[in-house]
Amino acid sequence: MTLVWIGVGLLIIAGGLTLVLWHRWPTLAILLLLLGVYTNRYRWEVGPVSIRLEQVLVLLLGGLVLLRWAVRGERVRFPLPGGYALGWWLALAFSTALYAPEPLGIVRHVIRLGLMVGIYFVTVNLLSHTRHWYTLVRGLFFLGVVEAGWGLLARVVYTWDFGTVAVAGYELQSPLNLGIQVTTSLPVPVPYGTLEEGNIFGSTMGALLMLSSALWLQPIAGISRGWATLGVALTGLAWLLSLARGAWLGVLLVLPVFWVLAPRTSAQRLSHAGLLLVIAPVILAVFSFLVVVLPSTSPVIARLQTFTQLNADPTFNLRMERWQDAWNDILLRPFIGWGPGTFEYLHGIQRFAQAWLDSLTIKVLQETGLFGLIFFFAFWATVVGESLHALLTARADVYRGGLLGLTVGAMVLFLAYHATDATWLGFMWVWLGALTAHPRSWWVKYEKYER
Repeated sequence: MTLVWIGVGLLIIAGGLTLVLWHRWPTLAILLLLLGVYTNRYRWEVGPVSIRLEQVLVLLLGGLVLLRWAVRGERVRFPLPGGYALGWWLALAFSTALYAPEPLGIVRHVIRLGLMVGIYFVTVNLLSHTRHWYTLVRGLFFLGVVEAGWGLLARVVYTWDFGTVAVAGYELQSPLNLGIQVTTSLPVPVPYGTLEEGNIFGSTMGALLMLSSALWLQPIAGISRGWATLGVALTGLAWLLSLARGAWLGVLLVLPVFWVLAPRTSAQRLSHAGLLLVIAPVILAVFSFLVVVLPSTSPVIARLQTFTQLNADPTFNLRMERWQDAWNDILLRPFIGWGPGTFEYLHGIQRFAQAWLDSLTIKVLQETGLFGLIFFFAFWATVVGESLHALLTARADVYRGGLLGLTVGAMVLFLAYHATDATWLGFMWVWLGALTAHPRSWWVKYEKYER
């Protein structure tokens, strides 16, 4: 009987939320979706299934998109990149149908990844007007700054020995964990805030650092240079303290691209490229020298110095072992793959932990084979390639800072996810949805373009 009343209560809440969303469409839907993807750490365990807020929201918002199409005739967008994303998901489902060592678990992975593709389509369809795109970019930025601040606060609070205090009837004891990851593979605790774990926090902060930097150079409506300065400071510090080497490399490798793309004119971009060719070797030599000679008392320096001795790094060696196992799987099924989540079923426990693939390309190849990899890379290439073309032409004008930040931020995510995969979480899909639907995109049409 209790379950019945809980179900009735949830239906009433969902109905009320649907009415509010309907009358505040799509602004409230955009903000709710962003709230969901920025809080992916939290989930409800329902039997064998973990449910996150973003997964509930994509079903609710996707249903409303279709309902508004049926009732009000609003356009439903299906951009070309979305077709490639859907092709990747169908490759996952096809691989699962051919090989499923544990059907329930693997089908669960297929459904979860299908919801992520759904988040991409929902994002694109929420941006029916240019002002909604600005709302999404501002939401990504401001909530990202809050997330960075929360992660930094959690890091400070964790080191504060306040003993025991009573707050609202609860006893809080130090160290108080508001979003900190403690692991033997890292020299110090690292923040994850409200995100899934430290590496994902680091990659997210790296993308937001690029967005903040672009908005500092070329502000857009609603985000002043002062706010962008705060964003650069908080996201940059959070990115650094995450100690996520994949996120560090992602940003450092994309910075030269950012430097070349930042100017508005082709002559300035050519000048930046020439200067880069001259100074890049010097910067690289000085940076390498400092990494070697600086004392390892600083956790950041100690972490950087692990790049010089990767053969002795246990985390790196474990990754190499997993990638080798995955490569052996790929050779057995090079074209169709084994299905999502099958790596853990095939290889079980490795070094006292469940086997897990954390490299984007290898993971896609192992799960979907070459066919799935082609679709997945085509998805990224069409989204990022079109935005690059817009940046290099006159199509991106007053909103150029937002487009530049999203473009180089997507590159950071792509590179960082080769050390920590997060395609099964919604943040990446919202980011690429925003990039797909920028105001003068080839892939979507707005009712009216507004500056």
